[in-house]
Amino acid sequence: MDTSGFDTVARHIPLYRERLLALPGWVKDQAFDIHIASGQPLSLSGKEGALFLGKKGVTRAFQEGIVTTPQQLRELFLAACGHSVFRHEEELRQGYVRLGENLRVGVCGTAVAEGGQVRSLRDITALVYRIPRQVPGCGDRLFLEGVPLERGVLVVGPPSSGKTTFLRDVARSLSLGRFGPSRRVAVVDERGELGSVCRGLAENDLGLTADLLSGYPKEQGILQAVRSLSPEYILCDELGGEKDARAVEAGMFAGASIVATVHAGSREELRERPVCRRLLETGAFAYVV
Repeated sequence: MDTSGFDTVARHIPLYRERLLALPGWVKDQAFDIHIASGQPLSLSGKEGALFLGKKGVTRAFQEGIVTTPQQLRELFLAACGHSVFRHEEELRQGYVRLGENLRVGVCGTAVAEGGQVRSLRDITALVYRIPRQVPGCGDRLFLEGVPLERGVLVVGPPSSGKTTFLRDVARSLSLGRFGPSRRVAVVDERGELGSVCRGLAENDLGLTADLLSGYPKEQGILQAVRSLSPEYILCDELGGEKDARAVEAGMFAGASIVATVHAGSREELRERPVCRRLLETGAFAYVV
């Protein structure tokens, strides 16, 4: 049972730090995220459903949960921003704040829009802290079943299904040569989630031949990898939109194999979502898993 990812996130939540760190291992192990909303009890979403933080640990009865006040939520938001909201302005436009190098917190609030684009957020109402994990070997089946990754693989699943964890493990296996020769890998990590996430590990534990492009928008990161790093494989998370599709095409035409993830909850959704259809039309992905 590895709870280091949970504990790392808990240390970034000063108001509830001690209570969260004191929770039993089975609670930490099954949690996907920590949800804190104004006027609501703190909840832990995971395999066991929603659990609420109470005065004596966790409870399934939301009435017994500890409620966060608007002022407390504001303080947690400022702490997540390092008390410099301006420094995270670009991230906030996309609905999140990076906590250090490889953690993030989703931010919910009122959008301030201009010209059809979100310019900033105000009146923050909720924070969602994602719990990162290392699950060595979770991507092994892709190799053991003989899926030819060199022809491109699109990893599909709903939110919190483990796509990022899976992709991280595939990158590591390619770089370390666990199932064949070691490969040159470029990992485009726009939101800071694909590098090492657990205490005691190197900041980039993706292998000796993996280059981590952290903080790059996917389009720019893919193009930078193609121009400068000569990767055999390019891996990136959560593709979406025409810009990403064009970048995927550029990477493919440059000779790199693409392994990437996209949100879709079913085969029907994969066929119906325009972004998914566009990605498949690029020809970069011979396989969907």
